[in-house]
Amino acid sequence: MSSFQPRASSMDATAPATRLAALLATACALLLGLLAAVSLLALHLHFEARDRALLHTHLQAARALLVGMDNTAALTALPARFEAAFADEPALAVRVQGAYGQPLYEQGPAAGLPPALLTRPSVSAQPAPLVTWRGGDGRTWRGSALAMRLPLEGASTLTVAMALDIEPHESFMASFRWTLIGYVLLAVAAFALLARWAAGRALARSARPGAIASTPIGVNEPALDPHR
Repeated sequence: MSSFQPRASSMDATAPATRLAALLATACALLLGLLAAVSLLALHLHFEARDRALLHTHLQAARALLVGMDNTAALTALPARFEAAFADEPALAVRVQGAYGQPLYEQGPAAGLPPALLTRPSVSAQPAPLVTWRGGDGRTWRGSALAMRLPLEGASTLTVAMALDIEPHESFMASFRWTLIGYVLLAVAAFALLARWAAGRALARSARPGAIASTPIGVNEPALDPHR
């Protein structure tokens, strides 16, 4: 009867090994999920900071152009100057409009600059908070606007709004997000199998001394020679 005890004890160790492996796999999933979320957030903030800096540079260049328009002739040349400065930026949408919303220069109309961007421009040197939206062409844009006054007597305030086509960023983020999800799932599955194997082996080893101790003393021991 005692010869069947090691097998029973090894079978009894299966449930604890499975529970231990499940706990370790859950902890691994939480840690990897947290790492993936932090990575995605850091990448998103990086792209956002880069877009903010690029828009700020373009808006300051537009401010410099408007500061130089101190007469009516220069104001007439506004579209030509803006086109010369920004027309070589295919991923940039630009709109300069007057106090009543009349367009003075427009580039990239497919962006469809939203009212949330045009009606709330920043009045300081710093651009307004970024506004992100999806245009009519299905592409994602991120923009900012600035209110600027021409150095002319009686001139009204102009609104200069600019937006960047961030669809390449969004496509990369989506691909990277799915890659991280797949990596986390595969890593957790592999770790769960490894933890199940290691926990089962460790518990099986810990059960062996009890099985040996249950064997009757002297069954396999050789007889001692009294003449030695």
